[in-house]
Amino acid sequence: MSSVQPAVSDMMVTVKSREVQRGMLAEMGSKPEDATEHFLAAAHLELVLANDYEQAGDMELARRSRISAASCFWRAGEIARAHSIFENERQSDPSGSNEIQDLIKELKGEQP
Repeated sequence: MSSVQPAVSDMMVTVKSREVQRGMLAEMGSKPEDATEHFLAAAHLELVLANDYEQAGDMELARRSRISAASCFWRAGEIARAHSIFENERQSDPSGSNEIQDLIKELKGEQP
């Protein structure tokens, strides 16, 4: 019997992207409460996608989804949760530390 690799839902990827877009539009429209809701939705979807990518054996996309989740949590005001995810990623892959540090500077409004 052959094993079937779980597929990553294209619909979930699309919904997550739309939530990020809606969060950004809400930010630009000075609607922080709306932005928070959309970024939190996107962050949680990214964590689900990261798990799906891991199960499918795509570790790079799983990593990217976790980093995106952390970024969304940050933008939603859950900075401690974002830091925790970033730190886990740094420990898992020290070669990506500079990329994460640059992203944190960008999220803080600093130049990377």
